[in-house]
Amino acid sequence: MPWGVLLFLTLINLLNFFDRYIVHAVEPILKSEFVLTNKESGLLGAAFVLGYFLFSPIFGFLGDRIDRRILMAAGLFAWSLFTALTALSHTLYTFIAARALVGIGEASFGAIVPGYLKGRVAGTLALNNALALFYVAIPVGSALGFIAGGQIAMQWGWRPLFLFAALPGIVLAFGFLRIAPESRSLPKKEAGAGFIEGWRRILARPELRLIISGYVLNTFALNGIAMFVVRHGTSLGMSESEVASRFGVILATTGLIGALGGGRLASLLAARMTNQVRGLLLFVSITTLLGAPFLFLAFLATSPLIFFASCFIAQIALFAGVAPLNSALVERAPQGLETLTQGVTIFMIQLFGAAIAPITIGWVADMLTTEGIAGSSEQALAYALQVATAAMVLSGVLWWLASRSNMGEEGSAASITR
Repeated sequence: MPWGVLLFLTLINLLNFFDRYIVHAVEPILKSEFVLTNKESGLLGAAFVLGYFLFSPIFGFLGDRIDRRILMAAGLFAWSLFTALTALSHTLYTFIAARALVGIGEASFGAIVPGYLKGRVAGTLALNNALALFYVAIPVGSALGFIAGGQIAMQWGWRPLFLFAALPGIVLAFGFLRIAPESRSLPKKEAGAGFIEGWRRILARPELRLIISGYVLNTFALNGIAMFVVRHGTSLGMSESEVASRFGVILATTGLIGALGGGRLASLLAARMTNQVRGLLLFVSITTLLGAPFLFLAFLATSPLIFFASCFIAQIALFAGVAPLNSALVERAPQGLETLTQGVTIFMIQLFGAAIAPITIGWVADMLTTEGIAGSSEQALAYALQVATAAMVLSGVLWWLASRSNMGEEGSAASITR
């Protein structure tokens, strides 16, 4: 694969996560302007998921059949346009509607890229290394969302922030015209599978069920934390912009270290194993379980120093597993159904992870406050965030079970010969 194409896709992925996380950075401002409860505030973060999870399987299905460049370009243009329209929102419900439309556009990109990369690189470890670079955009884009979100909103308000976020994507959508068409020949049996039959074939694989279930819990943890981390930081005596900026810097740093370093370490471990996919999953399980105690400590901390130090270590462990996890998903997908597998995965993790997490954690925080279990609303939120820690531990356990599952001869052969 030409490096220019990989870097181009990585830049778009950076914009993707920049757009997602500016909402989290300005959550306290939106909560105040729209006069929201914690549960309603959680809806701000969940709104994007409504379009994203519903349309990801559809784009995944289409991505196994038609030119993926067209789907990715159309999605990028659409989500950028709707991001700009978000700035016109004046109520909770118009904001939710705009963000749901953003999710539809982003679904075409997230579901397609891993399968697209698999078709343009040779070998499991080469794919893992390419995805390690591609997924660096997650922490870097998210960090820029936190930093720019806090700074731009503080200077000009939250509406100009969404207009600023929309412009690059509208321009870059035309860049897909310069990418050569994809050359691929899909096996007729798998490529001809209908939408429902494709789902059945994907979920019939025990290891894919375990991988996706762990991904659901991991996504629950990450999205729940991201939605409320700025407000939790203000309870430690910092301003909203200060928390967003510091957390953004940590996010970018840990993402670069974790995604690139983790991808490399995972490849080294997998290269020593007969079944390389099994090695990738084992690596993801280990790093996730190592990071969980530090996440637990972060929300017990009353000192900003301990809070940020714990977040730093936990995030390195989390980001180290991103590329190996997605490599395992693509490698274990039924042949010819790679993008549908990504679409199914996104559907599951967004519906049962990202959408539920902010609402659940907000609801738990409200309940702890109402019942008088916590001494203050700040303490209630800190307790509620430990739900995310529990989800992270369970995800690590499920990925360990996936690494121990019987993948059959196909999985073993694929990991040796690819």
